[in-house]
Amino acid sequence: MVGLALRTLLLVLALAMPAAAAPEVAARDARLTVEIDPLPATPFEGEMILITVRGLYDVTVGLERLVQPDLRNFGWVQLGRDSWTTQRIEGRQLTVYERRLALYPETAGDLTIAPFIHRLTLVAANGERFVHDVVSPPVTVKVDPRPATIGGWWLPARSLTYSDEWDRDPAMLANGETATRTVRIEATGVPANALPPPPKMLAPWLISFIAPEQRSVELTENGPVSTVVWKWRMRPVSSEPGRLEAFHIPWFDTSSRQMRDVVLNSQRIAFAAMAEPPASGVAGFFVANAALLAGAGSFLAVLALGLPGRRLRSRAELARLVRRVLPDRDARMLRRAARRGDLPASRRAASGLAARSAGAQRAARRQALFALDRHLYGREPAAAGFDLKAFVRSMLGRRPTAGERPAK
Repeated sequence: MVGLALRTLLLVLALAMPAAAAPEVAARDARLTVEIDPLPATPFEGEMILITVRGLYDVTVGLERLVQPDLRNFGWVQLGRDSWTTQRIEGRQLTVYERRLALYPETAGDLTIAPFIHRLTLVAANGERFVHDVVSPPVTVKVDPRPATIGGWWLPARSLTYSDEWDRDPAMLANGETATRTVRIEATGVPANALPPPPKMLAPWLISFIAPEQRSVELTENGPVSTVVWKWRMRPVSSEPGRLEAFHIPWFDTSSRQMRDVVLNSQRIAFAAMAEPPASGVAGFFVANAALLAGAGSFLAVLALGLPGRRLRSRAELARLVRRVLPDRDARMLRRAARRGDLPASRRAASGLAARSAGAQRAARRQALFALDRHLYGREPAAAGFDLKAFVRSMLGRRPTAGERPAK
C-alpha cells in the first residue's frame, strides 16, 4: 500500500516539473531544399519539370518521414525510392537525403511549389530522442500556355520513337486472310495516361477489330518512359482493294523546342487473288465449269441444230441455258462446307455468291457475311455457336437474272 502511494507521488512530481527543452539544431546542420533541374526554356503546360527534394544533415537521425505538400496545379510522379547517402560537402561529411519527382503543370502562370516538411526523430548526444521538423522554402516556377496544335492534341516529350509493323503483306492477302497491324509508341518524359488514344482504322470497305491497348511505364531518374501498343486485325470486305489513309500524331520535342510528327503511313489492303474466284459473266462461268460445259454445250448445240425451224443459239444464250440446268459452283461448295461445319470454307464460298449479287440481295448477303466475320475475327470469342444453317439460307436466295449486273 505504501509502495503504491510512493509511486503515485513520484508520478505527480514528474508531471509538475517543466518539460526539458529539446536540444537546438543549427540551420547549417539540417537543411531541406527543392531544386529544379535546368530547363532549356520556360516550360509549357503539361511539360515535365524535374525536381529533387534534398536534405543535408549533420545530425543523428533515428526516424524520418517526408510530408509532401498538396501540389496544387501540378500532376506529379515519384521517380523511384528515396535515397540516403554520405557525401563530403563544404568540407564536412554530411548525410544526404533525396527524393526525385516529375511535376506536370496543369495551368499557365507563376506556380508555387509549396514547402516540404521533413519530420525527423533525432538522437541527442546524451541518447535522448526528440522530434525536429526541417522545412524547405517555397519555390516559384513560370509556366507558359500550351501552343495551339492541329486537332488540339498536346504531347510534350523529351524523345519519342515508334514502330508500325504488319505480320504479313496487307496488299497480298490470301482469300479470307486477316492481317495484323501493330503500332508501338515509346515516349520519355510523359506518364502513360498522357499518350494519345488509338487512331480509328475504319473504312466502309474494311473489317477492322482492335485488341485492348497495352500501356506501361518505366520510372527512371530522368523521368518516366511510357509505352503504348495498339493492335488491329484487318481485311477487306470483298475482293475489291482499298487504301487506308495516313494517320498523323503531332508531338512537341521539349529538347529542341519544335513540333514533330509521327506518321502511320497510308496502306493498300487487298486480296492478292481469290483462292476460289467467283464466276463473273460468261467467261468466268466457262472457266469454273469447263468440264460440264464441254458435254452439255455439245448436247445443246446438237439439239439446236436438229430441231426444225430453230435458229442457232449464240454462245451467251447457250451459257444461260446451261446455267439454269447446272447447279451453282459456289452454292454447291457452300452446302458441302456447311455440312462439314467448316466456317472458313463456308465463308470463302459465300464470298463468291456475294460478289455476283446485285441490289438488295447483295446487301443481305454482305450483312450475313459481316455476321460471320464478327464470329470468326471478332475481338472476343462469341458466347454461343454460329447458326450456320441460317447463314446458308440467307446466302442461297434468288440468283441474279441474266439482265442483272453486280453492283460496284
